[in-house]
Amino acid sequence: RLDKWLYAAIECLEYFPDQFIVMVSQQLPQSTNNPSNLNTYKKILFDVIIKYYSQKKDSLLATQDLDIHSGIIELIEKGKTDQALEASQLYLKLLAPNIREELHRLLTFIAIASESEGYKLQKQFDNRSVIIKTCTKFILQNKTLSKPQAELLTRFLMDNYSELFKTPLTLLELTGRRLESLLEGQDPDIGSGFTFCQRVTTKEYEDQKQQTKQYLLALVQEIDNDPTIPLKQQKKLI
Repeated sequence: RLDKWLYAAIECLEYFPDQFIVMVSQQLPQSTNNPSNLNTYKKILFDVIIKYYSQKKDSLLATQDLDIHSGIIELIEKGKTDQALEASQLYLKLLAPNIREELHRLLTFIAIASESEGYKLQKQFDNRSVIIKTCTKFILQNKTLSKPQAELLTRFLMDNYSELFKTPLTLLELTGRRLESLLEGQDPDIGSGFTFCQRVTTKEYEDQKQQTKQYLLALVQEIDNDPTIPLKQQKKLI
C-alpha cells in the first residue's frame, strides 16, 4: 500500500511538464524497501514540487478575485468559519476545472506534508510552519493582502481541504427545491433563494406603473413652474 505522503505528491506531478517527471525518475532510488530510501523519495518529490511552483508566474487563485479572497479572510478573522467554508466552496466551484483539480491535489499534498508526525521537511522548523511559509505564494499572490492575511487563508484552505471541494449544503438544498418546482410544473424561480427583485401580480405592476407616471408628471410640472431654473435647463431636464 503506497504511503499517503508519496501518493499525494505523485498526484501533483500529473500537472507538471515532462521535464520535471524525467528529473524525478532520474533521481529516485531503485529500491523502496529501505526506510531511508522512502525519506529520499519524499525529499526529492518535495523539492521538485517546490521548484515547479516557485518558477510559475501566477498563483493558482487569480489576483482579480481579490474581493472574494478578502471577504473569505474577513469571515475567518471574525470566527465565522462555517460561512467562510461555504463561501470558499462556492468560489472554488467557479474555478476552471483543471485549476480546481490542481489546487485540490496541491492542498491535499501540503495538508499531509504539514502533519507533525510525518516526514521532517526541515530540521529547525516544524512541518506546518515550513509549508505555510513556502507554499502560500503558490496558492495566493496579491500585494493588496498582507502576508499574515494570505497565510491565514492558506492555512484555512489547507485545514479544510477534505471539505472544500464538496458542493455546499445550501446550494444542494436550493437545487433540490428548484428541481421539485420544475417536476411539479411550478415556476422554479419562486422560492429559489436567488430572487433579485420582489415578485408582484399583474395588477400590482400596473398600479405601480401608473403611480410612477403620476410622480414623473408631477416632477415635470414642478420643473416647468420653477422660476429659478433657466429655460434651457428646463428643456434638458424635461
